[in-house]
Amino acid sequence: MKRHVMMKRQVSLMGFCSDTRGFSTTIDVLIFLVLISIASVILLPTITGNIQVRSVMDSKSQSESSRMLATILNGRMDEFEYAVAGDELDAIAGTVNDSSLYLAGKKLILGRELKHRTFADIAAEDAAAQWVIYQNGERIQLNFLLTNYTNGLESAMKKYLDSQIADRYGYNLTVVWRPVVNAPVGSDVMVGEKVPDNAYVETSHIVMPYDLDFSRARVEMIVDDNFNTTWGNISSTFAYLKNGTGNRTLIEDEITQEIFDSINNTADAAIDDLIDNTLVPVIDETQDTVTGQINNLLPENGTELINRINGTIIDILEGEGIIVNGSVSDTFRSYLKKSAKDKTRRISDSEIRAMTTELSDMYVNDVMTIEDVKESIYTEVFSRISLNRAEITLSIWERRG
Repeated sequence: MKRHVMMKRQVSLMGFCSDTRGFSTTIDVLIFLVLISIASVILLPTITGNIQVRSVMDSKSQSESSRMLATILNGRMDEFEYAVAGDELDAIAGTVNDSSLYLAGKKLILGRELKHRTFADIAAEDAAAQWVIYQNGERIQLNFLLTNYTNGLESAMKKYLDSQIADRYGYNLTVVWRPVVNAPVGSDVMVGEKVPDNAYVETSHIVMPYDLDFSRARVEMIVDDNFNTTWGNISSTFAYLKNGTGNRTLIEDEITQEIFDSINNTADAAIDDLIDNTLVPVIDETQDTVTGQINNLLPENGTELINRINGTIIDILEGEGIIVNGSVSDTFRSYLKKSAKDKTRRISDSEIRAMTTELSDMYVNDVMTIEDVKESIYTEVFSRISLNRAEITLSIWERRG
């Protein structure tokens, strides 16, 4: 019996060993895995090398954009010339605008020359003087007197960037000034091509060429003076909220409204300072001087030009539903204040309500102190103005092909 069992095991093993199809499949899989491993070993240095090269190139391009922006901000122009109302005067002069006599007279009477000024200084002065309305997708420059300044600045910056990086990189340089968030006024200068998705971007700020005393401390005073709910100032209102004896929804609604009122009062004060210190000297005072200068070159055309400029500004304002009553600057002041209020409410309503709810939750649950709450409100309101600085952005990208 024992011998019979051993014979059956031998027969079974012989049968198993004689069927080698399973071994063949296993060997094929093992060989395939070995080949993959070998390929990985061969290709790994190349893959790693490409990543390293790409990283170096990215780092170099980012460093280049940083270096170039710093160079632009600190670089000086030996000479920068422009003519006040130069472009508009050329249009009035018509066929004689390229005569040597006319050009010499324009330069003598209306020409201005700046020496050894930095790009940042000239860009800031241009930003402060443009007075552009952004409405319904249109860009309307109110200060026609300085379009020649803007065009000259764009040409100078393009010439400089072309000489420095245009052979290796595409570029876009943009200066943007938005003094009051949601007020449709400001300025911009742009040179270069449309920015692609793979561009390296550097942003900095330039100081505007005037000193408006609109500090954070002033904003805090505006908020403290105007924040007055049914329950009092910020401290007493949030204290009442924390007691839990009142209708929280009602309290939060009043807090939200007071934050909006603080934003609006801050914007109003900022617009007043802006108009009085920048627009009034340009539109209401300088025009008389420019009229006399142009009349010396083209008799009676100075008055015609100023009337045309003022007429265009009035048409723009009336087209927006603003009836001009009094001076152009006063009408413009009213227009900006109304636009800023309407747009702030329309765009920021949900944002401010969410902020109120978050501050309420954190204060009630002792996550924030009342000083933290005040700081958050001050910061939000102060972030709505940027009178004293403009943003400058340089984007560069590698040229291909």
